Amino acid sequence: MTSVALGASSDLNLPASGSLSAEERRRISVRLGAGLTGTALLALGTLLLYLAPDQWQLGELIRGLAAAVVGVPILLSGVRGIVTGDTRRATDQLVATAVLAAAASGDFVTATLIPLFLEVGRLFEERSSLGARAAIDGIRSLAARQAIRWRNGVEERVDPAALAVGDEILVRPGERIPVDGTVLSGNAAVDQSAVTGESRQEDVGPGSPVFAGTVALDGLLRIQVRGVGTDTVLGRVVRLLADLERATVPVLRLFERRAGVWLPLTLTLAATTLFFSEDLSRAIAVLVVAAPTALVVAGPAAMVAAMAASEVDTLILDKTGTVTVGAPAVTEVLPAAGVSAEELLGVAAACGFGSLHPVSRAVVAEARARGLAVAPPSDVQERPGLGVVAQVEGEACALGRRALLVDLGLDPDAGKVTDDSDVWVAQGKRLLGRIVLRDEPRAEARAALGEMRALGIERLVLLTGDRTAIAREVGNALGVDDVVAEVLPAQKLEVVRAEQAAGHSVMMVGDGVNDALALAGADVGVAIGAEVNEVALGGADVALLGADLGRLPLLVRLADTTRAVMGQNVWLAFGLATVLIALAAAGVLNPLSGALAQSAAVVGVVVNSARILRFDR
Repeated sequence: MTSVALGASSDLNLPASGSLSAEERRRISVRLGAGLTGTALLALGTLLLYLAPDQWQLGELIRGLAAAVVGVPILLSGVRGIVTGDTRRATDQLVATAVLAAAASGDFVTATLIPLFLEVGRLFEERSSLGARAAIDGIRSLAARQAIRWRNGVEERVDPAALAVGDEILVRPGERIPVDGTVLSGNAAVDQSAVTGESRQEDVGPGSPVFAGTVALDGLLRIQVRGVGTDTVLGRVVRLLADLERATVPVLRLFERRAGVWLPLTLTLAATTLFFSEDLSRAIAVLVVAAPTALVVAGPAAMVAAMAASEVDTLILDKTGTVTVGAPAVTEVLPAAGVSAEELLGVAAACGFGSLHPVSRAVVAEARARGLAVAPPSDVQERPGLGVVAQVEGEACALGRRALLVDLGLDPDAGKVTDDSDVWVAQGKRLLGRIVLRDEPRAEARAALGEMRALGIERLVLLTGDRTAIAREVGNALGVDDVVAEVLPAQKLEVVRAEQAAGHSVMMVGDGVNDALALAGADVGVAIGAEVNEVALGGADVALLGADLGRLPLLVRLADTTRAVMGQNVWLAFGLATVLIALAAAGVLNPLSGALAQSAAVVGVVVNSARILRFDR
């Protein structure tokens, strides 16, 4: 059986998310088409006025068409908001009023640019939901298309959705496990990194739980089904991530709330100006300069998402691949009495030569790093879930778990307590010793976390699917405040939500599929090493290419700068709007000069935002 990536697996009971729906594609196409058409017409009309002034009527007509193309959708939306009482359309109502006022005064440039700026801001915001959909697709691709059902001694290939709780399936080496279940017979090393995020393969045997989306590396497994489709860990991850994507609150509501107050105030000021001055031009000027053009670009120009990053007080970090290297490495070589470290490591490396198991690769790498010659054994027998037995220089040798040596008639260090992740080495009936392997913290991790504390992070939490003892060892080395271990993806999200419920603003940092839920649910999700994991990237707000944790403090400093710039932009937009309204009401500005002043306000906001480009590392 071969595992095939799914596009829209029916067993997950969710609509395909990799591509937009027909209605969404139509709506975005209309919006983009209107924007591009309006921009082109505006440019054409302006160019015609410049090159052929005597054809000004045609030029103004073309620019009027540009204003109509981009303004009519906003106008219709504003009217629907008035009819339905939808306050979320307050921005559209004010923009529509400004467009009508600008068009009435003959300023088709302003009438065209105002809705264009609004549309750009909304397209930036909608990008976040597309990222969540990409994450859902990435998780879907982990599902197996086929399963082998074992019934009355007969194998039958079926769709995983056709399986029921209690059925039995067979999984051979290299195959993806299609369900959540319990091993009935067989032993194997299972790559569970897609679910737990841990690089260390899990050795499973009778009674062990296994999860959909994981891969059996060796050995034949007979599994009893406990969960299928949405009842699997993988299915729940997809469902929860989809719920988070639908529950996302658009940042643009910040501006719509302000526009909801600004709209009646602006209309009142325009009406008051018209009443006392009896000058329609002044009233139109008030409407033109009150349009929230500068406010609309105040957020997108300064990357509004940085507001949340600058308020973070709690940092939750995935362990494996995020704060650690992501692969086991030899930390200690402990030979038995009368055995040298070189002899122990040489035999271990010979046994592991050619194996793709991470433990074997780490042992071989350590032997070569010490300058030892590593030769292939004459015969190798894989013991699924236990280790390797090989013929080294004519003698049977073993590299593996304690259970392997017990099977071979040896009793390694009887009565002594050692870690299950240690591996033992034997030559014939002689015990040579054991090798300790750990996934070590990154060299820069502790310094980076210390700098994060200096930037205002009050709480550091290490979150992992790994065992508690190993997690606490890493947590102590890094100086974190709390360690939460042996958790699945949905439980990681629960930890994030618990911190938020306690009043904390949470930044989650992770690198794997198992982190996608927590990344999407956090106030700020940071995917690290995202160039190799599109699923984590889809659930995150920020991607740090590469695995250097030293970039986290840089991210927070940049977010602080961006937040400050955005605040300045909002006050600048409101302040200039207030001044321009006063000048328009006093008759100092006419509609044309008011439109020019509005353009100047927009330029001011953009120039202020451009300071971020000079951010000093």
